[in-house]
Amino acid sequence: MTTTYFLNQVMGNLFHTKENPTLPGDYYIGLSATEPGVDGSGVSEPASSAGYKRVKLTVLSEPTAGVIKNTAAVSFDESTANWGTMTHFVIYDALTGGNLLMFDELSSARNVETATIVTIKAGSLTLTLSNPT
Repeated sequence: MTTTYFLNQVMGNLFHTKENPTLPGDYYIGLSATEPGVDGSGVSEPASSAGYKRVKLTVLSEPTAGVIKNTAAVSFDESTANWGTMTHFVIYDALTGGNLLMFDELSSARNVETATIVTIKAGSLTLTLSNPT
C-alpha cells in the first residue's frame, strides 16, 4: 500500500506541479507490529534499545510491469531484546523519523525474540504504487 503523502509526492514531482518536497534519495525498510494507515499513522516499530533499526534499501531491481523487487536478501541487525510480533513492513524516507511512504503485510507474522536476525529473502519484497483505499 502506498501512503497518500507518497502518491502526492510522486505525482507532483512527475508532472512538475508540486516539486517540494523532492523525491527521496534513500529509502529505508522497517518492521511494524501494527497495520499502518494510508495517512502515515499507526506504525509500531520495535524500540532501538532492543537492537532495532531500519535498513537502507540498496538492492532493488529495475521495475518490471511497475513492480520492483529486492535482488538480494535484506537483513536487520540481531535483536538484543524481544521485538514482539511483527506483522507489516514499512518503507520510510529516513533512517529515523521521516515520512512513511509504503507498507504491506508480511507473508506471515513473526515473533522476534532476543538474538534473532530477521531476513527478507531475495525476491520476496515486492513494491508497487497502489491507491490507498
